Amino acid sequence: MQSELNVIADAIDSVQEAATADVEPTANPVPLETYLRPDVPVTPLPQSEVLAAAPATADGMFVAPQILGEE
Repeated sequence: MQSELNVIADAIDSVQEAATADVEPTANPVPLETYLRPDVPVTPLPQSEVLAAAPATADGMFVAPQILGEE
């Protein structure tokens, strides 16, 4: 493990030698843009239609098997 750490330390030293005060730091050398779809409000499905596709419901909610507390 010591030899691996030495390789890492040598790599850090070489980067520190190359970095100079006149070079601006960058977070990413490639300019990135965020591509987002427009936020357009839509009418949601009615609760009855959504719950109709569920295998089990109770009191207007989905029912799933309990997984916590089992051994």
